[in-house]
Amino acid sequence: MRRLLALLLMVVLAGCGANSERDASQQPQGAALRITLGTPAFPEARILGELWKQALAVNGYAVDLRKGVGPAEELDTALRGGLIDGYVAYTGTVLSVVAGQQVSGLDAQQTYQRVQEYYDSQDMFTSAMTPFENKDAVAVTREYAAEHKLAQIGDLRSVGAFTFGAQPALQDLQLGFKGLQEEYGLTNGRFRPVPLGEQYTALDRGEIDTANSYTTDPQLDTGAYVLLGDPKNLFGSQNVALVVSKDKLARIDAEDFLAVIDAVNATLTTDVIVRLNAEVTAGREDSDVARDHLRSVNLSTPLRN
Repeated sequence: MRRLLALLLMVVLAGCGANSERDASQQPQGAALRITLGTPAFPEARILGELWKQALAVNGYAVDLRKGVGPAEELDTALRGGLIDGYVAYTGTVLSVVAGQQVSGLDAQQTYQRVQEYYDSQDMFTSAMTPFENKDAVAVTREYAAEHKLAQIGDLRSVGAFTFGAQPALQDLQLGFKGLQEEYGLTNGRFRPVPLGEQYTALDRGEIDTANSYTTDPQLDTGAYVLLGDPKNLFGSQNVALVVSKDKLARIDAEDFLAVIDAVNATLTTDVIVRLNAEVTAGREDSDVARDHLRSVNLSTPLRN
């Protein structure tokens, strides 16, 4: 009998040690605090959803993560319809597509405040935003930037003729080639259509001189490219926040919930998210990438013990 009790005690103690750091990818069993979150379809948004889900899980929340719900307008509709309780929101997209407001010329804080005000009037809450933003940009090779002493988009006026490569739809858009010509006076530029995803290859081959890109593209992790500054904020701002139903917040421990979201968001600098994107592009699962990041920033254990 004593031997049996000793064995049982060893099992209990071993279990306690094994659970000192709960696997962030596992949901808490029987959690009373449940929430459904949605994401857009692209890899970065899925990573963000996993980061929030896993960090919330180790803090006692059960998260139903619905990846790839759709673009901002579909996520907004799902939120209003009660299909989800919150979603991964890119501030500039929300402001332009959902709220129908102008984004060009606004800095990150101005954009965030307008989104916050818009959703506050709709009985939704907007969390603190991430340090990083994923917005349109103009990319050049590091060699081209050094050769022509380029730091900002307007510097392209001094290079003579140049080609700008982007997907065809961007040629006549204010947030595309047309806007670059009008806002920065780039009358020396010529547009060349390039399929989305092939712009960096076209830069490497010298087929184009500049390219439309996004500020968190995984290709930027190589260090081979330079993004030119956009001092006029032509492309607006695209930081990320969680938009969540106020009704849902009222039914969960809102303070602790938002503390987890804010803690995760604060770790997401541009360099970090570019690296995470690159890892997923290289073939890793977004859930594994998220788990490793949370461990590296000490968010794989509860914030409050």
